[in-house]
Amino acid sequence: MFVSSPPQPVKHGDIVQLVHGITARFLNTHDVAAPFSPYAQEISCYIDYNISMPAQTLWKVDIINRESDGDTWKTILSEVKLLHVNTSAALKLSGFTLPDWGFRQLEVVGDKMAKGSHPSLVWNVEEHRYGKSREQAEREQELHTPVQMDVGRNLSFMARFWELQWKMLTMRSESPEHKYCSAPLDWVTLDTSIAYWLHPRTTAQIQLLGNPVIWYSANAGAIIYTVLFLFYLLRQRRRIYDIPQGAWQSFQLAGTLCLGGWAVNYLPFFLMEKTLFLYHYLPALTLQILLLPPVLEHVRHHVIRSDTVQNTFSAVLLVWMSSIILTFSKLCPLTYGEPALSPQELRSLRWRDTWDILIRK
Repeated sequence: MFVSSPPQPVKHGDIVQLVHGITARFLNTHDVAAPFSPYAQEISCYIDYNISMPAQTLWKVDIINRESDGDTWKTILSEVKLLHVNTSAALKLSGFTLPDWGFRQLEVVGDKMAKGSHPSLVWNVEEHRYGKSREQAEREQELHTPVQMDVGRNLSFMARFWELQWKMLTMRSESPEHKYCSAPLDWVTLDTSIAYWLHPRTTAQIQLLGNPVIWYSANAGAIIYTVLFLFYLLRQRRRIYDIPQGAWQSFQLAGTLCLGGWAVNYLPFFLMEKTLFLYHYLPALTLQILLLPPVLEHVRHHVIRSDTVQNTFSAVLLVWMSSIILTFSKLCPLTYGEPALSPQELRSLRWRDTWDILIRK
């Protein structure tokens, strides 16, 4: 397959064939159940193995946002829905991940029941690349050559920022729950993890898993701050001032920025109806961790008055920091994927039953 000159643009309503650039095979679907989504049709590249099954490789282009961005299929801008001509199934991302035989790629299916413009049905071309040569080897070389993309939309930073926030708040998920999805309450107690990679032959793996010492210390810091803040407020209502005005203002500022930022970045997830993962909590966790130094400094200088207790407190902090380093070194193989651990060593690192550490049998 090669592109004629000049190329003809694809428009809304056109009937097209989708061709894999390297193998020159057409995207095909037929009335055969998808591997992990039996309610939907299988999507694959058509190969005639003399099985008496005709090719069904025609797709209708439905540009959803044509009223605002035109009826010509454009890179980046156009939001496209692809409808199978023979079966009326819509090309859809199911949300499942294929196993090793599918190279861990996301499953794409043909859904006859799909309606509307759900995000799992909308496709976007990020890069327009095609070969002009009639020779297979030359065309492969052309397709592998990097090209420069112009993704400008003449939007200001704030316009992009608010667009992103709005889409995050309004997106709805109709897909089945993901294996590693979790609820916001699971994030605070680190009851969940995400497996990103597993070596095909060994037990080496990469997990999104926080340092429990830091995680729980951040929670403790937020609780201590809240208790002290309420204590000071009640005492001040009785005109009892335990700390200088400057220290009180600094204490308030730290809580407003860090604890307030934590709430803004965490609480909205309770209102969302989309699939959530542990990494959604990382911005809020960062702000919660930033609250720890002001709280520790305040406790040492304004809560603890005895020199002996202050020295003891410093020793406890030293032990605490040592435990952070020790925990990091223990969980390091799960964070960076090396070295590969034995099944027994992996079981010893499953400190919570809800951590999905992968162990080969």
